[in-house]
Amino acid sequence: MEGAAEPEFDADAKKFNFSVKPVKKSDNGKAGLLLKSYYAKNRMLADTEDDSFTVKITN
Repeated sequence: MEGAAEPEFDADAKKFNFSVKPVKKSDNGKAGLLLKSYYAKNRMLADTEDDSFTVKITN
């Protein structure tokens, strides 16, 4: 975890060590659609057992 939630998982992390800035709703929506498209085009799927695979390292 990182950002605002980090202190909940890391006892050494400083609380309130993050910054925020408002974003217009339309800009946020456009960024979300771009990110969704990027994930789909690069086959970055949710962490599910349905799409799991094994990597075998050999010489």
